[in-house]
Amino acid sequence: MTKKININTGNEKNVAIALLLWFFLGFGFGAHNYYLNRFGIGIAQLILFVIGLLTFLLGIGIIILIGLGIWWLVDLIYVFKYTDSSTVISLNSSSNINQLDELEKLHNLFEKGVITKEEFDNKKQKIIENY
Repeated sequence: MTKKININTGNEKNVAIALLLWFFLGFGFGAHNYYLNRFGIGIAQLILFVIGLLTFLLGIGIIILIGLGIWWLVDLIYVFKYTDSSTVISLNSSSNINQLDELEKLHNLFEKGVITKEEFDNKKQKIIENY
């Protein structure tokens, strides 16, 4: 008997919003990074963008802006990485089904707000390690 469960952390980010922010406000401003809770990277991109604009006429700015453009393209990978926060577990044996039921109960407690995200993640990790 096979049973599958999709466990999520409750902090999913919308891929469409992240992509729109990446496309329209990502280069220079790094707006998608703020949405994905990557504040340090967003601030670094913004600072480099301002420095690149200020030093553009000296020739240094062109190099900075080209590097920032490459960084912007690589960030597209992270948009997809940080918007998918779910885990799918498939169990086959009867002893593992008890663990799956325990995971479902734990997830329900998390969704109802009975336990915090940290407690949920810690207990989920312990159950998965025992799997």
